[in-house]
Amino acid sequence: MAKYIAVDLGASNGRVIVGDLSGFEVMNRFVTRNEMLLRESHWDITFIFAEIKKGIKEAFHRYGGEIVSIGVDSWGVDYGLLDEHGSLITLPYHYRDSRTDGMVETVCAKLGQQALFERTGLAFQPFNTLYQLAAMQKYRPSTLAVARQYLSIPDLINYWLTGVMVNEISHASTTQLFNPKTKDWDWETIDGMHFSRGMFGTLVESGTIVGRLHPQVAQELHADPDVVVVAGGTHDTASAVAAVPAKAGEDFLYISSGTWSLLGVESEQPILTPAALESGFTNEVAVNGNIRFLKNIMGMWIQQECVRHWESKGEHIDWKDLDEQTIACSSYSGYIDPDDQRFLKPNSPQSLMVDRVAQNCRDLGLPVPTSHGEYMVAIYRGLAKAYAKAIDHLGTITGKTYSSLHIIGGGCKNEILDQWAADETGLTVYAGPVEATALGNMLVQGVATKGIGSLQRGRDLIIGHQKVKQFDPA
Repeated sequence: MAKYIAVDLGASNGRVIVGDLSGFEVMNRFVTRNEMLLRESHWDITFIFAEIKKGIKEAFHRYGGEIVSIGVDSWGVDYGLLDEHGSLITLPYHYRDSRTDGMVETVCAKLGQQALFERTGLAFQPFNTLYQLAAMQKYRPSTLAVARQYLSIPDLINYWLTGVMVNEISHASTTQLFNPKTKDWDWETIDGMHFSRGMFGTLVESGTIVGRLHPQVAQELHADPDVVVVAGGTHDTASAVAAVPAKAGEDFLYISSGTWSLLGVESEQPILTPAALESGFTNEVAVNGNIRFLKNIMGMWIQQECVRHWESKGEHIDWKDLDEQTIACSSYSGYIDPDDQRFLKPNSPQSLMVDRVAQNCRDLGLPVPTSHGEYMVAIYRGLAKAYAKAIDHLGTITGKTYSSLHIIGGGCKNEILDQWAADETGLTVYAGPVEATALGNMLVQGVATKGIGSLQRGRDLIIGHQKVKQFDPA
C-alpha cells in the first residue's frame, strides 16, 4: 500500500508521520516553538520548518520509494506575509498575541457586525486573521505596505517545499476574509478594510496537488523528486473531521478535542441565521466542500496552562496520578465557563490560569478549587457542560436531534472527560481515533493521488483499522 507523509502542526507540538490509514509511525516530534520578542508573540517558523524537513528526510530514509505524497496541516488563522521576491517579511504572529485586543469592536464599527457575519459566516473571535491584519494595519502599517502575498502557515510550508504559492480553501475559511457562499475571498470585506486585493492569491480546493518537491529540497532531503505535495485539509480541524469514523449516510456530531474543543456538524450550506451568530457558531469549509458548522470552545489549553504553572514551581505532575486525584475529587461541585474570554491568554506574572479558574468559579457563585484534582474537576465538568449547551443550541439552529457524539483527536484520550461529556449531553460518546488529524491528512492525500477511492472509502478503512471506545451516559 502507498505511504503518505502527514505533517501535522498543532499549537503546542508538531509531528511528521508516515504511513497509511491502517497504521503509521512518527518520524519526528517537536515543539512548535513560539517566542516573546519585546512583548510580541511570534512563531519560530524557521525552527518549525527545519524540524519538518528533519522528519521528511527520516521518512524517505526508511521508506523511500513507497512514499507518494506529502500533506501539511496546522491550526487556523495564522499566516506569513511575503514581499515581492517571495521572502518572508517578518516572523508570523501567534494568534494569542495581545495586539488584537479591541480589534473586533473597531472592525465591526467600520463594517457592521451583522453584515460581516452574513458575508463570512465566522464567529467574532479576536484571533481571526481579519483582526490580526487590522492590528498590523494600525500598529505596523509600513510592514503591511511591503506585503505582496498572504499565505497561511501550511500554505507557507507548501511554498517552501515546492516553490508554488496557493491558498487552500479550508484554511482560508478561518480568516473571516472568505465568503462560504461564493467559495471565494470576501472582496467586500477586503476592500472595506483597504487591504490590497493582490495580497490574496489563488484559492484551491482541498485535495489539490500543489506540485512536486522543489529540486533543491528533494536533493536536501534525499527524496524522490516525483513525490507531490498535496494541499489537503490544511486546517487541522478540516483534516480531523475528514477522519471521523462515520458510516455512509450518518448525520454525525463531532468534537475535535485538543488545545481547543471544536464542536459541530457538517452542513451542505452555510448557516447564517441570527441564532447562529448569537450562539457563537462559525462556518468553515470541509475537505469535501461542505460546511463545518461548529463552535470554538476553549479546550485542554486551560488544563495545560494550569499544569505548566505547577511544573514551573518545581512540582512533578504525573498524568495518571492527576487522573486519580480528579476522580477522588469528583464530588467537588465547582465548574468553569470555558467560553469566558479570560481563558484565552497564556500564563503571565500578572495573570495565572489557576487564578482565572478560581475567579471564574467565584463569579459563578461556586466553591473555589483547593487542590489539583479539584482544578481538573472544575475544568472537565465545565467543558462537558459547555458541550451540552452548544449541542442544545445546535439542535435549535439546525432543527435536528442527535443520538451520538464522536470525540476525536488527542483530547479523546481523557476518559474522564469522555464519560462526563456523555453524562452531561445524554449522548453515547465514541472516542477516537486519537490521531484523527494525521489520518484525515493522509486520507485526503490518498484521494488526491488515486490511492483511495473516496472520502467515505477512507472513513470505512479508518473504522476497520482504528480504535474507538464507547461511553454511555450514566
